[in-house]
Amino acid sequence: MEGSGTASLPVARVARIAAPEAVIRVVSRLRAAGHEAWVVGGAVRDFLLGDASAPVAAVRRAHGHGEEPAPNWDVATAATPGEVQALFARTVPIGVEHGTVAVHEEGLVIEVTTFRADVETFGRHARVRFSRSLAEDLERRDFTINALAWDPETGAVVDPFGGLEDLHARVLRAVGDPRARFAEDYLRILRAARFAARFDLEVLPDVRSAMAERAAGTAQLSGERVRDELLRTLEGAERPSAAFRLLRDTGALAHVLPELDACFGVEQNRWHADDVATHTLLVVDAVARKRRDIRVLALLHDLGKPAAKTWDEARGDWVFRGHDEIGAGLARGVLERLRFPRREIERLEHLVRVHMDLFPIEAGDAAVRRWIQRVGAEHVRALFALHFADWRGNRAKPWPARELRALYRRARRVMREAGALRIADLAVGGDDLIALGLQPGPRFREILEELLREVVETPALNDRDRLLVRARELAAAGAG
Repeated sequence: MEGSGTASLPVARVARIAAPEAVIRVVSRLRAAGHEAWVVGGAVRDFLLGDASAPVAAVRRAHGHGEEPAPNWDVATAATPGEVQALFARTVPIGVEHGTVAVHEEGLVIEVTTFRADVETFGRHARVRFSRSLAEDLERRDFTINALAWDPETGAVVDPFGGLEDLHARVLRAVGDPRARFAEDYLRILRAARFAARFDLEVLPDVRSAMAERAAGTAQLSGERVRDELLRTLEGAERPSAAFRLLRDTGALAHVLPELDACFGVEQNRWHADDVATHTLLVVDAVARKRRDIRVLALLHDLGKPAAKTWDEARGDWVFRGHDEIGAGLARGVLERLRFPRREIERLEHLVRVHMDLFPIEAGDAAVRRWIQRVGAEHVRALFALHFADWRGNRAKPWPARELRALYRRARRVMREAGALRIADLAVGGDDLIALGLQPGPRFREILEELLREVVETPALNDRDRLLVRARELAAAGAG
């Protein structure tokens, strides 16, 4: 299929890409209506990358990492958003001002975007005009590996900037002048770090130099855009540390995540082989990629150490007393600045605050139940996931893994056997206390909390008749 401005573009090769039938039909329908259309974006890059070396999914399986996530499919077309909406039954205008319409086809959401050319760029966003030219659309892409278009009918790959060669060579090269590309949108600096980490690419010297030159511009980016890019890095790369180190080396980290940047060079005590930031990134890498939430927690958990660091003369070593509490406040600040959902902010702040709270191996079951109640039963798995990653990310490894595994097994057993760990788990509730003649109020809550404390100590007490007797006693004592 040739359209305006396409005939002169080089067809680099013919490739077989396992695109869903729904994607092929969307392209075919657009073309049947007289509109040029191509498959573009990350799905094309990822499939071609797999073909260029070893399939990505196979590499991941060989290392025990499971499957790659399902790709997102994008189509670029000469059709305007209105023309796209007229052709398909189920569409959602998700960015009409930028030419994007989501087409729902057989359970897939395919983003169809009108060819665009930049009119004016501002570092944080661009003013665009719609174009009839695929060439213009590819010229505004960030990196050569992303400036590829695939024809699902013939298999032709349009590659005007040598992206396929760069995929083979495993290098990250900008489309044109990297300084201009980063000045157009500073988020591309973070994208460069993400692609380098995800695909293990060498960042060419001119790209790295341009990242450093434009690094200060990342401070202008919205919290939402930075958040989304950092999350894509955490869930997309086996070793996200490579991205964060590149951001550190080029100066961008000081603008987008200064709390982590401050952790570099902060020496730890004899129980650690690395500074705070190096250890933090090793812990992030040690978390399974599918546990994005724990990777975020790992990134935040030691942010309080620089401020808490003091010298203990008696120990002859550095100590970090209160870094969990300080870190919880810093974590909240980061998460709020990056516009995380409120529930996630509360959860992660709590986990940072309690991440040093772990019961000793000799603790009795009642003490373990009190610990579970204190940190929250719903957080136990996440806390141990962090502790296991922290152990793997500590190159000094002063604490044996078998002891940590024993604590986890103990916590799980106690949780299974506990009679109640929350007021909601008690065999009596508010209605029972009302039936005893109590009125809802502060004393009402105090009685339920006391009943829970006693049941946590002795699970067998979680019996309705026993608790009613005890509730009468507590109510009488309060009245007296």
